[in-house]
Amino acid sequence: LRAHRGLAFSHDFNSRRFSHDIKCPVCQKTVPSDDAEVHLVMCLTRPKITYNEDTLMEDKGECAICFDEMLSGSCIARLPCLCIYHKNCIDEWFTRKNCCPEHPGYD
Repeated sequence: LRAHRGLAFSHDFNSRRFSHDIKCPVCQKTVPSDDAEVHLVMCLTRPKITYNEDTLMEDKGECAICFDEMLSGSCIARLPCLCIYHKNCIDEWFTRKNCCPEHPGYD
């Protein structure tokens, strides 16, 4: 494996072909170029997770993203799996991943 201008190239000696990794513009994951088209279609067609925005009426422990306390009066987001996070924390999380931080397989 050797790097060239920011792209990783690997040589498959059996098939004598070159491939390189591509960073998905949707989820930011690095995928092999052979899988890029299928991966991109899956990212673009995957439904976005929605949440209910609310204000906490009582303290609820710590946010699993930032580890700060979720205090009464905090603006929070409640996901379909019923996990709650600071709204700003989950908004930032969703720019990198389209899943619950604690339940990545839950859709």
